[in-house]
Amino acid sequence: MKKNLKKAVSLLIVFAMIISLAACGKSGDKKEGTQKAASDEDKTFTAALGVMPSNFDPTNLVGAGDMNASRTCYEPLVEEVRGSTELEPWLAESYEVPDAKTYIFKLREGVKFADGTDLNAEAVVYSYNRAMAFVSSISTLVQEIESVEATDEMTVTIKLKSDNSGFLYNVAKIGIISPTWCKEHEEDGDWAQAYCARHSCGTGAYQISGFEEDQYYTMEKFDDYWGGWKDNQIDKIQTLIVKDNATQIQMLNSGEVDKLQIPITENLDILEANENIDVLTEQSLQTNIFTFNTKKAPFDNLQVRQAVTLAMSYEGVKDNVYNGKATIPSGFMPAKFAEHDDSIPEQSQNLEKAKKLMEQSGVGECKISVHLCEGSDDQVQMAQILQANLAEIGITLEVKVMPWLSMVEENSSPDTAPEMSALNMGAFTGDSVFFLKQNFHSMYSGQPYNWSFYENPEFDEAIDKATATVDEKEKKEYLNTAQNILVDDCAALYIASPDSVEAINNKYQGFKIHPLDYYYSIRFYQLTIGE
Repeated sequence: MKKNLKKAVSLLIVFAMIISLAACGKSGDKKEGTQKAASDEDKTFTAALGVMPSNFDPTNLVGAGDMNASRTCYEPLVEEVRGSTELEPWLAESYEVPDAKTYIFKLREGVKFADGTDLNAEAVVYSYNRAMAFVSSISTLVQEIESVEATDEMTVTIKLKSDNSGFLYNVAKIGIISPTWCKEHEEDGDWAQAYCARHSCGTGAYQISGFEEDQYYTMEKFDDYWGGWKDNQIDKIQTLIVKDNATQIQMLNSGEVDKLQIPITENLDILEANENIDVLTEQSLQTNIFTFNTKKAPFDNLQVRQAVTLAMSYEGVKDNVYNGKATIPSGFMPAKFAEHDDSIPEQSQNLEKAKKLMEQSGVGECKISVHLCEGSDDQVQMAQILQANLAEIGITLEVKVMPWLSMVEENSSPDTAPEMSALNMGAFTGDSVFFLKQNFHSMYSGQPYNWSFYENPEFDEAIDKATATVDEKEKKEYLNTAQNILVDDCAALYIASPDSVEAINNKYQGFKIHPLDYYYSIRFYQLTIGE
């Protein structure tokens, strides 16, 4: 079990790293243009994606493109509200949480799968059992489930092995699949994994209709979708595989595609000048952290960690790395989380105080190393800024770029880990408790993302209590305690939360950026064409 869990965690982390290279840019004013009523020709939405999804299976996803495509076809019991971390019923019309181990869902009546079969409790039980049957990026979300039962035809009860007040956020990631369809396409008990990789049968508004490897895939509307249809909604989605970012931007600017499904990192001025394109900006849940190896000198010394925290030029990162489109951290939880403690002040540079702390530490001049993941240009730029900052307080910083899996291996132990490691990561769910837990709880020491090897019993206790309560007021109090402990301990160097930047043809209305934008690039069903 531990081996499988470790593999699942690794898949999830690789997934997060692949897709957490966030965008930055300016927020454009809405451009008014002449819109026309949607004709049949208008109802095809064309997007560009850098790589062909490896899988459409809702329980076997390994990349951003996989998630975007699969989430269009398959729906969960509860959903995250666009533009926030709040949850709302989805395939479940209502739910109850009597305690942190018990979750009861009453299913929506009249929902059909794309094969014409009905959504019922047995379909949900099948989907969850399927998700638990093989190791994937979803495994970590279901591994704590003790049982999933159909308590009646339209009611499902999930029991957990231990308390988890944030489990609803896990539920929001589990797409429900047609058991009838899956069983028809099983091969040697594989839960139809091979077939589901390139086909779909969910309750979603659109389903896979065709593909050509490394060229394109298409989705067409599901006529019997439970949400119903308006005349000016999209009928067909075609996604072109365009590997070159500059080419994608050119295609959006020329009108060949309607939206990019990659982070927008350059040439925003071209898009902002186009009256047919809206460029939108929103705070994200992505974080950029340089970990401190708290078990190794000099970062076993609190004053050194405080000095480095004060030496960092946060404004320099915001302006020079992200063109002003980033949030300077206040505490260790992104401000977009509802449970963020707004009383914690923003980080700011204070070189004089940093120098005094270095003197008080007794460490003197020293040499340290920070390791970065290959392909992360923003990490390189941040490291260069930090390098210059630390030189002013007597610390020489060496920068080493290496493969992600090599970083995972070396950070499995404080003895082999460098003094600092870069993590460009995003929250996998809107669960703020798990976000702090995976980064700083002692049970995750040496695992991504607790490469600080941070251990504090008081922090662990606060997080454990937040995990165990379903009282929102109590949870907020425990999380505030936890956040302030991390600030006092300088548990890591939290540098910035880059904003999410999206660009879309403004003939489409209703698009909202999700805080987990790289997991949910777009909800096609919510778009309308023209007014």
